[in-house]
Amino acid sequence: MRLFDSLVGRLVASLILVTVAFGLIAAATGSFTLHREINEAMDSAMQEAARRLLPLVIDDLFERETSQSPRRLAEAVSEDDGGRLIFQVRNGDGRVLMHSYNAPAEPLTAKLVQGFSEEAGRRIYTEPAISGSVFVQVAELDARRNEETFEAATGFLVPISVLMPLSAIVAWLILARSLRPIATLRSEISARHGDNLAPIRTEELPSELAAIAKSVNSLMRRLHLALDAEKEFTANAAHELRTPIAGALAQTERMIAEAADEAGKKRPRQIKAALSDLASLSEKLMQLARADAGMAAAGKPADLAAVAALVVADLEQHGESRGRLRLKAPAKSTVQAAIDTDALAIVLRNLIENALRHGAESGQVVVRISDDARLSVVNEGLVIPAHSLNGLVKRFERGATRADGSGLGLAIVTRILQQTGAKLVLNSPASGRQDGFEAVVQFPPT
Repeated sequence: MRLFDSLVGRLVASLILVTVAFGLIAAATGSFTLHREINEAMDSAMQEAARRLLPLVIDDLFERETSQSPRRLAEAVSEDDGGRLIFQVRNGDGRVLMHSYNAPAEPLTAKLVQGFSEEAGRRIYTEPAISGSVFVQVAELDARRNEETFEAATGFLVPISVLMPLSAIVAWLILARSLRPIATLRSEISARHGDNLAPIRTEELPSELAAIAKSVNSLMRRLHLALDAEKEFTANAAHELRTPIAGALAQTERMIAEAADEAGKKRPRQIKAALSDLASLSEKLMQLARADAGMAAAGKPADLAAVAALVVADLEQHGESRGRLRLKAPAKSTVQAAIDTDALAIVLRNLIENALRHGAESGQVVVRISDDARLSVVNEGLVIPAHSLNGLVKRFERGATRADGSGLGLAIVTRILQQTGAKLVLNSPASGRQDGFEAVVQFPPT
């Protein structure tokens, strides 16, 4: 899953973007304020340094010999300011009388005015003394101030940049933990299907999700009632139709027997064929109702070969399928599958009947059982297009065939196999052949 495909990823990204944006705004505002405060502090330090220097200047100028080197001024202040400030002592005419070791010999400013000024990339403070006959000037490079501001800003920007990814990780973990009930609810909903409409527990869900779960439970209750009504109607209708259909078939048999010639038998035979189709549909509806009711659960595993032999033997008794069926099963081992025996018989009967009905006329149908609980039914016939195979398992869906049928056989098989965890695969052409149709059922291991 990509980062922005998840709700957690979007929330974390949004929070980080908002935090970074506000952080940059706060950093810009803070840096401006910090620069101003640093300038005020340094200006105050320059004023203090100039006032502390005045007694030394007066002492050097008026009490000591004029030949004494001004280096004593540099030595006196160099330890105090760390070489950050430079000093000049000038008379009223502007001539430089003394200067620190790192100050230029030329005057720092053209004019001598008390207070602060900017010149040649320096911040300069001028302090007059002795009625304006002596001036002390203290200067500092603007680059030095900018460096101090940068170092101070870096002091709080570096921790922020380090904590930003950490805060993203923490936010991700917190949001992932907080949104975990959503994943739980999603898995609970995805586990619900036609065989599992149990209500979702809402006790451990947050109030927002509990309301959604209650709505889903209400929907599933209505769906359960609708499915039960549909199953009951299908079962009752199919059951009630069996008796009148059997009676009508008996009457048509008598009409055929009493007819005087072939012309008189034609119409009763048509009625009998229609009633036979109706009886077959009624039987399929009964099987579908049983499949929907969950008949596939096995008390004990079923013997695939034994059930297949019984179904094949029963179908061999019908004239249209006599001689067309071949059963291939392991001779020395018993292959079992976790499915009810009656359900397995319905699966086999439907698969074989489909293969007989829709395969080539008089073509053979092979029922093969392998040691790994794999069941396949293969017939001979035309190839079915690949795009049509998946639609054959839908109810009342029939392929491009003129053969009789209800379109329910594979739907019944699929419904039963869903309850056992088995998988149905349809292939056309059949495996290892150029034609035919193959239905493969892979049962899970017992």
